[in-house]
Amino acid sequence: MSRRTLNRSGASSNFDIALPKYEPPVCSLTDAARRSLNDLSNTRPTAVYQQQINESIRLLGFSVSDIHERLRTQREALAAHKARREDKGTARSEEEQRLEEHLVEFEERVNALTESSEKAVRDLIDRRAELEDEDGIIRGVYDTVTAEADEQRQRAEAQEDGEEGEREQLAASSVIAIYKDLRAKQESEYKSMSAYQRYAVHNDYAGFKKLWHDAVAGEEGPPLPDASRWFTQDGEPVMYGAVSGMGAGHDDDDDDIAVAREVISINCPLTLQPMKDPYTNRNCKHTFEKSALLEYLPMRGESQCPQAGCSQTFSRARFDQEFFNDQAMVRRIKRVRQAQEQQEMEEDDDDADGDDDVTVRGQQAVPGRVPKKERRGS
Repeated sequence: MSRRTLNRSGASSNFDIALPKYEPPVCSLTDAARRSLNDLSNTRPTAVYQQQINESIRLLGFSVSDIHERLRTQREALAAHKARREDKGTARSEEEQRLEEHLVEFEERVNALTESSEKAVRDLIDRRAELEDEDGIIRGVYDTVTAEADEQRQRAEAQEDGEEGEREQLAASSVIAIYKDLRAKQESEYKSMSAYQRYAVHNDYAGFKKLWHDAVAGEEGPPLPDASRWFTQDGEPVMYGAVSGMGAGHDDDDDDIAVAREVISINCPLTLQPMKDPYTNRNCKHTFEKSALLEYLPMRGESQCPQAGCSQTFSRARFDQEFFNDQAMVRRIKRVRQAQEQQEMEEDDDDADGDDDVTVRGQQAVPGRVPKKERRGS
């Protein structure tokens, strides 16, 4: 009779059925299942996720760069307007006042978007770390269940041969429990790392930071501060001190009061040609064409930075850790090329205006050249 029936008939409601103690589902993997687990750890398809993470970080960097360039451009326009007004000695116009009020609101929005974008980049880097750790975790699960299966097989063979007496058979560990334990251990190790170790030395974050800084500083601005200054001692990102490297947790010093303007060439120091795929070193900040740099680096050992006067050493084995694809330099090269093309077009227009057809002795003179005067007496 069910409990519901007993309650309806007026029987005691304290009657209860003793349930067995809960046991999590545990089953040992077969040889085929272990082979599948091994294959999964080696061939797990993550290329699509990696591509989406790369594209998201790239778009976040370009977005932050664009909004800061617009803010800087409007600031420069306001400064130029003020300078012209002061030269004329006129009063502040309504247009100038409107632009000042707009810049205050616009700067707040830019800072808020930058803060959320910077956090999104760090979150994406964390997701990538999880993807990369997942292969090792699955491999760890495979190694654990394989070791248990081997031990159980050895015990069974020993009992069949009569070498050992009756021994209690080992209980198979839960695959889910093994996975959770390894995952928790990996997360604990990752969280124990500093913000500098997790993000500042990461290529994606370095590229994002470079785009952000160059948009704030402009072509005439100081160089990007060292990566060790991108985070405070508490692990918080330095958000609004991109130009000088200042932020919470940093004290003023002489090096921050006056920072020399950074002079950057778009030509590779190795090829002496404009770069197409620029890679920048994290330590010395010098940039090179990737193909030329890989050709320059030896297969083993280290080489000194080819930039004159730099003592930094490079290693092919540490290439991915020491260099990053400099998207800020890519955009700078694009701007320089556009400016050069515009200048060439203007020069062509000037040449066309000065190319008058001059006839000397019935012949057409060479365009752009002044015809020679005839000598007297000839």
